Amino acid sequence: MPNNSPAYPLLPFSRLVYEAARWLPSVYTFPFTYIWKDGAKDKERIEQAVRAALANHPVFRMRVDWRGRHYASPLRDIMHGPYHDVEITTAGADALIHMRASRILGDAKSFEILLDDIRRAYHGEPLEPDDYWEYVASYEHYKSTPHYLSSRDWLLSEFADSSVPVRPLIDRRCLTTLFPPKAGLSKAGYSDLQEKIARLADTYYLSMDGFFSLCAALAIADYCGTDEAALTWAYEGREKPTEQRIFGSLHRDVPFYIRKSLIENRESAIRQARNQIRSGIAHSDYPYTLTPPYNKRWNYAVNVLRVPDMEYEVDCAYALLDVEIHEHADNLSLWFRYSATHYRTSSIRRFAALVRQYAEWLVE
Repeated sequence: MPNNSPAYPLLPFSRLVYEAARWLPSVYTFPFTYIWKDGAKDKERIEQAVRAALANHPVFRMRVDWRGRHYASPLRDIMHGPYHDVEITTAGADALIHMRASRILGDAKSFEILLDDIRRAYHGEPLEPDDYWEYVASYEHYKSTPHYLSSRDWLLSEFADSSVPVRPLIDRRCLTTLFPPKAGLSKAGYSDLQEKIARLADTYYLSMDGFFSLCAALAIADYCGTDEAALTWAYEGREKPTEQRIFGSLHRDVPFYIRKSLIENRESAIRQARNQIRSGIAHSDYPYTLTPPYNKRWNYAVNVLRVPDMEYEVDCAYALLDVEIHEHADNLSLWFRYSATHYRTSSIRRFAALVRQYAEWLVE
């Protein structure tokens, strides 16, 4: 380890990626393309901005040792590292920033932060510091505190013995396969409900994540013919001011549970979902769904997540089924990214229709 850099365990989600890459190295590596409108004439300036933004985030200079511990290490070229490659090309009047990156580096919010830093650097604005290594060190210390251990105990008491479905029934019986998963994508527009969902959020203090987690969990229960269902949703975290500009796996994978027999009306369904969101966040410091042996079950759960507002492509999906929330000023849609190895298109459309049915019921 150069310069006697201290080595720390990977953050929980990065650790999951590290372990999964042992048998399917490409599954957690994604290509992104940022489209810089009318940027072809400024290609060199844009490249300088990209280099400055990458250099501002320590995670792009990390390496991982054989024990799964990571440490800082200098790079010959910040555009190319063990877990990322960046190239800038042009297409007509536009500049294209192509980036291939492993999710071991960070979460979806991280790439939004990076894009913002590229724009700031381009305009000559100062970049805020990224305290990644300070965060990792403090997290390691926090893991021995009573609050962290109490969160673990609460999550185990709530979910460890649960056998409720966490995804729609798959069309292929075996979850494992010798072949990498084939990616599928189905999109559903929700712009016609966007204002109603926003009003519901303001009235009942239920976030967009909570709203669609509720819809998806109820859809899973209907699809599987059960009274109960569960899933996970991606909580952004970054609760402290010093965490706002960190590129890293700071998001938390939070379990969400719903029981239909406790629902008397729309308000009671919203109340149950709101309680799940709040209690989930309160105990999310312990990575229950990412921790063995529980991750064997939750790795295959539906995951509800927001994605940053950017142009990108994904070659393949590691999850069986992700429900992505794409929200813009005048547009709202859900993208169902799924393993076509395990689900037929018709099955995903059936599940998506159930999600839509519950969304309409909640905002009526």
